[in-house]
Amino acid sequence: MKTEFTGIHHTAFATNNIEDTVRFWRDLVGLRLVYAYGSPGYRQYFFLVSGDNRISFFEWSNVEPVSLRRHGEPVNGPFIFDHISIGVSGKDALWEIMARLDAANFSCSDVIDHGCFLSIYSFDPNGIPIEFSCDVPGFDLFWNPVMQDFATTSDFLTKPNPVPGQWPRPEPVPEDERVIMPGEGKDNFPDTQANLPDALSTTISEDGSMRARDVMIRNVRTVKADHSVRSVAEIIYQEKISGLPVVDDENRLVGVISEKDILKALYPGYTEFLEDPLHAMDFHAMERSYGDVLHRKVGELMTQSVYFVYIDEPVMKAVVQMNLHRIRRIPVVGKDKRVAGIISLSHIHQAIFKRELTNS
Repeated sequence: MKTEFTGIHHTAFATNNIEDTVRFWRDLVGLRLVYAYGSPGYRQYFFLVSGDNRISFFEWSNVEPVSLRRHGEPVNGPFIFDHISIGVSGKDALWEIMARLDAANFSCSDVIDHGCFLSIYSFDPNGIPIEFSCDVPGFDLFWNPVMQDFATTSDFLTKPNPVPGQWPRPEPVPEDERVIMPGEGKDNFPDTQANLPDALSTTISEDGSMRARDVMIRNVRTVKADHSVRSVAEIIYQEKISGLPVVDDENRLVGVISEKDILKALYPGYTEFLEDPLHAMDFHAMERSYGDVLHRKVGELMTQSVYFVYIDEPVMKAVVQMNLHRIRRIPVVGKDKRVAGIISLSHIHQAIFKRELTNS
């Protein structure tokens, strides 16, 4: 199994004042605070940057803010961290953040042109050097890496892909040694679905807005993890849909399999591309491998980290979920997490448009 990286899950910093840190990162910069927990002598707060990428802060009472230093300025002696850069959507976002920082009396640089990206530089209340960057359109460093290190005397350091043979070959961890121990914060996420809030049993909102049950397709086709991928492909082709929920024997949601998941099996993952780029770019061979993919099991290809909405939640929450995670369909489940239906963006738009026509 190849390792597929999904981004930086989170970086962890330290602060002696979590209140000032929250006010800066949430209220000034605009990141959503998504997880906060702690006990006497131990607190940690997580801010969502995008998708599933976060930054976090421990509150340590005796830690001191670092002295301000320019990003990338060389230092002497022990050192481990220079700065963090957060990506933004474009130049307008840089100007907007610059205005916020200036209004709050935080120093901010001019916009700096680095060729393939633009940046501004500042510091948070803890003295952490931060950068906000946006890519310049037209540069694709994945397909066209740029190597301009004139100080190196060998091309070893500037090879884009991992060089094999540098490290011992690992052995898989035996099944009997795959132990998961509870850590800090585990108690905040009980396993049982019985602890879901009673508010989910509400069927109609006070303002009359639509719920997921009002819009969802009820007779939704589902598959199980031991079904063949061919059976999924046939349903997708015949019914002109993009994917299916995957359920267990009690109809509880355990995953989703989509056209994207099936096609993803045709082409190499990121690490495979790095290990064998010539083979990874044999597009004709990729297409020919489709027949082999159809014989695989759904459980091998399905996405297990599934986003969903409960049947009595507002329909617009489904829209927000789909927008945040860049998906077009989302399963609807009951309180017991059994699949009750499915909603797509088109279903929601049609329902809202129809109601608007009726009321006009």
